[in-house]
Amino acid sequence: MLARTLLPRLFSSNVRLFSTTAVSLKSGIGAINGKDAWSVSKVLNPLPTPPTSSSSSPIAFLHVIERLKTNAREGWKRHGIVGESIADHMYRMSVITMLCPDPTIQKDKCVKMAIIHDMAECLVGDITPLDGVEKSEKHRRELESMEYLTQTLLAPISKSMAGEFMDLWEEYEQGQSPEAIFVKDVDRYELILQTIEYERAHNLKLDEFFHVAERVQTPFMKDWVAEALEKRAKELKLTVGGAAN
Repeated sequence: MLARTLLPRLFSSNVRLFSTTAVSLKSGIGAINGKDAWSVSKVLNPLPTPPTSSSSSPIAFLHVIERLKTNAREGWKRHGIVGESIADHMYRMSVITMLCPDPTIQKDKCVKMAIIHDMAECLVGDITPLDGVEKSEKHRRELESMEYLTQTLLAPISKSMAGEFMDLWEEYEQGQSPEAIFVKDVDRYELILQTIEYERAHNLKLDEFFHVAERVQTPFMKDWVAEALEKRAKELKLTVGGAAN
């Protein structure tokens, strides 16, 4: 009876806590060009109850990365598109990595890397080139966020797990291994697919996003990108031709 009485109250309290957390973290991401240096603590300090690690459960970590499900990818907003979340993007990337036909690339590692590569954005937000943040500063913020997520929230549960998360993120950032090169190409390919899909859905031309095609390195990924762009070109030609008639 006591459990039935307390559980709804606890659940309600947690909903309020992490709803407030989401708002506070979002405001902490805000002033990208502000004079004060960005830090994880400045994002977390305003919270009524900042996340704390637990030695037996990953609940604090999971509540923080929930923001990946609710934070939208920023690039689309300039075009009036309220679209995919960061987690949406990483989910399809993970599926794409599973379709890798190259037996020399470690697919399981790539799936994990795809899931982790943008994890820091739960605190940093989705910083785009137009935000005016230097590449080195963006990396500093993301590194600090990953260190917080792994060392503060995950390490008390499992140091090996925390180490794996951090190693995968750093490998992706360095972009030197065959797996990191492939996952970066998958990142670009997923963006190209999403751009084409938003062009269809919103009757737009979003040419600014297709420059990433030039940076794809993996041979079979170049073929996949070329096919997607060829189909887009045919669709645009048919659309223009139809409009002219």
